[in-house]
Amino acid sequence: MSETVRLASVGLGWWGEILADGVEAGDEAEIVSCFTRTAKTRDAFATARCSRQAATFEDLLADDSIEGLLLATPHASHADLIEAAAAAGKHVFVEKPFTLNVADGKRAITAAEKAGVVLQVGHNKRRQVANRRLKALIDGGELGTVVMVETTQTAPKALNFGKEYWRASRDESPLGSMTSLGVHMIDTLSYLMGPVARVFTFSNTILDKPAIDHVTTIVLEFESGQLGYLGTSLVAPPSVSITVRGTGGSAWNDEDGNKFYRQALTEKTRDSEPIEVIDTVADEISEFARSIRGDATPETGGAEGLEVIAVLATAIASSESGRAESVSDFR
Repeated sequence: MSETVRLASVGLGWWGEILADGVEAGDEAEIVSCFTRTAKTRDAFATARCSRQAATFEDLLADDSIEGLLLATPHASHADLIEAAAAAGKHVFVEKPFTLNVADGKRAITAAEKAGVVLQVGHNKRRQVANRRLKALIDGGELGTVVMVETTQTAPKALNFGKEYWRASRDESPLGSMTSLGVHMIDTLSYLMGPVARVFTFSNTILDKPAIDHVTTIVLEFESGQLGYLGTSLVAPPSVSITVRGTGGSAWNDEDGNKFYRQALTEKTRDSEPIEVIDTVADEISEFARSIRGDATPETGGAEGLEVIAVLATAIASSESGRAESVSDFR
């Protein structure tokens, strides 16, 4: 790559800091400016990361030295910010979920395509070496015919949500942790198994607070006929796992990509296998920078992000209707 790609961070909370760490872990991009509405947060980020800051989002877009944006803002803001960034000629890396509905996602994709800018969605879980290995085992037939997959992603973060915190809003977090955690699993399952055809959802509140759903379970039927299960919660201990079961054996990505297991068809227990662990955020930021320079194409671009939102919208509809819903009705 000819020169370092100059990026600006927009949304400087917990995940904005993680994205900045991903930039600093590589040598293909740098953060040259930042923006968030809270001046104190902006000052602290600029002091630690980039020295410069913008007083308004419009000022950031007017800065010709900035080539691309890292968006880690509230979910509902994504489509409008992408449209504005694209109109200003800025490339966009937007954190998941891409948007909160399909119409907004299509609007953002159209804006990026019209402006000719790179649009990448931050679905980093599929990049884990363990998930790449699962994909290779499935595609190579080493698990026989896959019949089912099981996924879980939980974290107790909502136990500390304040009333005013945006993630504690049902509007920003439909189905609770599905919008912040579960969408990772939807993308990874789509990567491993192909498109989802139908979903059936249960999503419940169990505690007195916070005022979002505390646990969500989804049964998925893929277009290929296999079935899957997805469970997610923001009030349970940390856990991220994916299991693929086939007629020739099973395989596990466990402990969020840190452990990998295999079990042959005739074996009663599973065996551990060594697995490499990489910085998946740094990996996707590197791809974003190379895409801006024309040396790569985002693996999870607008189309992939939109497919996840279509499944999310279907899951929301199913939780409301109490019956299985078809994703084709929401794409």
